[in-house]
Amino acid sequence: MEPVYITGAGCLTAPGFRSLAEMLGGGLSPERENKSLRIEDVPEAPPTLKRFKRQSRAVQLATLVTGEALREAGIPFPCTDGDKIAMVVGTDDANLDAIYRLNQEAEAYGVNNTSPGLFPDTVLNVTAGQTAIYYGLSGPNVTISSGGATSVRSLQYAVDLLASENVSHVVVCAVHLAVPEIFRENLRHQAHIETVASLLLSKQPLSGTCIRLSMKTRVNESRADIIEIEDEELIAFAALLLKENDGARPCRFKIGSVADRQYTVELDNDILTEDA
Repeated sequence: MEPVYITGAGCLTAPGFRSLAEMLGGGLSPERENKSLRIEDVPEAPPTLKRFKRQSRAVQLATLVTGEALREAGIPFPCTDGDKIAMVVGTDDANLDAIYRLNQEAEAYGVNNTSPGLFPDTVLNVTAGQTAIYYGLSGPNVTISSGGATSVRSLQYAVDLLASENVSHVVVCAVHLAVPEIFRENLRHQAHIETVASLLLSKQPLSGTCIRLSMKTRVNESRADIIEIEDEELIAFAALLLKENDGARPCRFKIGSVADRQYTVELDNDILTEDA
């Protein structure tokens, strides 16, 4: 399989989210229990994003981190070659807040008097669709929902999509949000802490720092060689690694999701030496 490069990243996390060093070292931050598990520090949206405040929280957060990833890679938007850029969103819960609010309105005013503006956000794939519209990404648009393995399987799907000749880049965005309390007892999987992160995957290194990514199956691999983290941390881990990577020190990691025993994600910033 041809190499894949992470050329841009954007990430928003809750205050209680583990740092990169904490994820590498295992264990949780001792202050985590006293910190919010909800994303609070959200940057202002640029004026080019029309009707942004009318979008759901999931769309807003996904749009912001995707824009950051595209800017970091030097890709202008709206994209002139948008048909060559695919969008993959991994989420299990981006639509639950809208479903809850729609149900509240139905109970209060009757099913025939609910707001039609709420209905589109009850569809899980609206986050991927609206985010792609904002940036002119008209390539394949896919939403993956796979419980405790959503992030790792979204990443695998994005890598497979990039291997086709139809696209030159793929944005893979993980949206893990707090579940409304009414749903919590009925969901087998839900995020422990909020995180929304996007990676731009490319077939070639672009200007600036990048990291090579490989998806491997866990065949005869020792678990001792794999850093296992929560699924909602996986794409954020890669995003933080890119942002904290100055290229001065080689780094190679094998990352795995604790809920998925099929794949490992290998990240390597020492690409210039090997690819030369």
